[in-house]
Amino acid sequence: VKHVRSRKQFGRPLGAFQATQFKVAEMATKIEVARNMVYKSAWLLDNGMADTKLTAMAKLFACHVAVSVVDEALQLHGGYGYFNDYDIERFYRAAKVLEIYEGTKEVEKIIISREILGKL
Repeated sequence: VKHVRSRKQFGRPLGAFQATQFKVAEMATKIEVARNMVYKSAWLLDNGMADTKLTAMAKLFACHVAVSVVDEALQLHGGYGYFNDYDIERFYRAAKVLEIYEGTKEVEKIIISREILGKL
């Protein structure tokens, strides 16, 4: 957000452009939905009502959101996003690891489909 507010393009802040505003709105929405899925899954677990399907869905979706939002943020940073001086390149590497650690997205999809369809 700081970069989008301060970076100038064509004499205007990057955040003044409608296309950028749409991207930021979509990114924030995805983050909020992912956060709520994770919180609901954790709440159910804490209260003895663990939901395997929801937990797998939350991990699958939250990891996808992490990668897509960081990728979009990287695009908004342009070439600067690839410099070690900016945290965004580190966030991208960390987000990609989330898709693998504690179950790949394919494993999560198998868990979800088995919870829906049962073992066939």
